[in-house]
Amino acid sequence: MTFPNVLVLNYLKSTKQASPEIQIKAENYIALGYQRLLTFEVQGGGFSLYGRAPATVMLSAKGLLEFGDMAKVYPVDPALITRTRNWLLAQQKSDGTWTPTSGWDAPASGGSDALPLTAYVTWAILESGLKDDARVSRAIAYIKENAARATDGYTMAMVANALVAYDPNDAMTRDALARLNAIQVADGDGAYYPTRIGSFTGAYGVYGNIETTGLAAYAFIRARQYPEAAQRALTYLVQKKDPRGTWGSTQATILALRALIQSVIEAGETSGDATVRVAFNGAQAKPIVINKENAGVMQIITFDDINPGTNRIAFQVEGKGALAYQVSANYYLPWQSVPPVAEKDKLVDIQVRYDRTALAVNDEVRVTATVRLTKDGTARMS
Repeated sequence: MTFPNVLVLNYLKSTKQASPEIQIKAENYIALGYQRLLTFEVQGGGFSLYGRAPATVMLSAKGLLEFGDMAKVYPVDPALITRTRNWLLAQQKSDGTWTPTSGWDAPASGGSDALPLTAYVTWAILESGLKDDARVSRAIAYIKENAARATDGYTMAMVANALVAYDPNDAMTRDALARLNAIQVADGDGAYYPTRIGSFTGAYGVYGNIETTGLAAYAFIRARQYPEAAQRALTYLVQKKDPRGTWGSTQATILALRALIQSVIEAGETSGDATVRVAFNGAQAKPIVINKENAGVMQIITFDDINPGTNRIAFQVEGKGALAYQVSANYYLPWQSVPPVAEKDKLVDIQVRYDRTALAVNDEVRVTATVRLTKDGTARMS
């Protein structure tokens, strides 16, 4: 979770809310994550899932994006960024593309289309600070030439981000943003951008849509185009946040946070003092006072005395500023109340075996876990 910590620290610094204590804690987490990430670099350049050859293009581009963002808040060896970028550029084809050479280089549905990967790598290279380069120009030329054939939200959002990073005011960039905006799907007060092909990290369904929506919102915000669409996308992302404050997977969390934080940075200081009063079934909790000093702090109110049936929560805000809230509930069921999954419906079989069942103090136990995919195909990480 190093990347989310990087994004949060960037937000705190950009909004001048990083107290010395919080900054030191965040930097310690980032330092540990940075050293860990370095172990995944492959000798000769690029990154792979376990640090063993061969390096993969997508994971190397993901690393380049992360190290570029990290350099804004933490000392990153410039040679690492240059080395990773040069490795990526060395993999480019003569027509300006990067083509999938491993399962990681294609969206979840697979395929050999070079457009999603080319857009992602180009975006990463541009975010790392390289623009005036013939190889970047070739990639942009390919993306512009092929942008109109993109029909899936994930590819369209990747294309939009690459073009926005290169030139947000270019006519082709505006056309890509317009086509992306046209596929939004209303969802209550929010809207999402759907994907059928899934993401590079294997996300389908809701989490694939979260990744795609985060990418779309980020492109709109960076280009300062379609502000209403961006706001509806941000609303959708806020509504999809789980009770733990994340979005189900690391990559979905990264892309949602990236969009939400960029919206705050672009908007500047817009919040004012406010008092929030929360009542549960008419019983008032202690009021929460929001001011400049704690505007970025998540406030938690817990109600434990909950009756079966309908319960009512009321919110009252006095003051200025746009505040977001989330209501979540936790409950427990006895195992016997949970119907077992039929054998034919099990996708993964997990068996855990211990080498002993009785232990004395300071004894060690050896555990063997066996994970088996019960269906044909590939189970991808997200």
